[in-house]
Amino acid sequence: MKRKLSRQALLSVAMVASLAVSTAMAQDTQTKNTDSKKVEYSIYLGASTPLGSFGQAPSPEFPVELFHTKLSWNDDITYGDADFVGANIGVKAKYNISGLKGLGIIATADVLFNTAADFYIKEVVDEDEDYLTEYFYSTYINIPVMVGANYNYAINDKVSIWGEAAIGANLRIITSDIFDYKRANGMDINDYTEINYDNCFTLGFQAGLGIMLKNKYSIGLHYYNLGNKAVTEKYTEITDYTNASGHHYVNIIEEPRTKPPLKTTMLLIRFGYHF
Repeated sequence: MKRKLSRQALLSVAMVASLAVSTAMAQDTQTKNTDSKKVEYSIYLGASTPLGSFGQAPSPEFPVELFHTKLSWNDDITYGDADFVGANIGVKAKYNISGLKGLGIIATADVLFNTAADFYIKEVVDEDEDYLTEYFYSTYINIPVMVGANYNYAINDKVSIWGEAAIGANLRIITSDIFDYKRANGMDINDYTEINYDNCFTLGFQAGLGIMLKNKYSIGLHYYNLGNKAVTEKYTEITDYTNASGHHYVNIIEEPRTKPPLKTTMLLIRFGYHF
């Protein structure tokens, strides 16, 4: 209970800080300042790669030639591609602090996607489709909202370097994994498995650095750590088969499972436009 209250308190602090920054920005835009912009906005997009336990490890459960891998945090799931791909998109507002050139308070909101490169796989053993397996692999979606600080150092009027750090709340979403196996050679079998995951809030932080060109365009490298929290899953397996004698059977397995904590860390590269 104490742990839950602590997280709620931290989330409340993050929300209050965000509100304070938004209020300050709204007030400042009503005043005129010809020396520099008090409020700057940016949009950005890029690619990401998972790190640590959020990455993948070789799976001993399948032949090497099939190139199957799995996320190392979850030994229930195997993935049909050695690569995990990711994308990110986001917005940022920066409130420049008067008297401290280059230093500002930032508020950010991002959407981060990570999924198997082959998130849908269909395997057919022969042309008659006597054996057919379909895989629909889960997508990992993280939506962090953070506040922090950004410092921009101008080398000249066209090039500057910047660094930033922020902390806040993250919504973690994992879509379902679905496996559908069919066999129609001598014995009709339909083995359907679906794994649903819980969605949750976590605490996270990010740090980044990069280059700004003409105060308009930027490229940056960011490290995101979006918390370390256990995953609760609902495992459902339905086996429907008819044997050679014509007897029909249905077997259903439903059980909740708690997986080891998923530490969501990733490295991002971003391209931004500032206005």
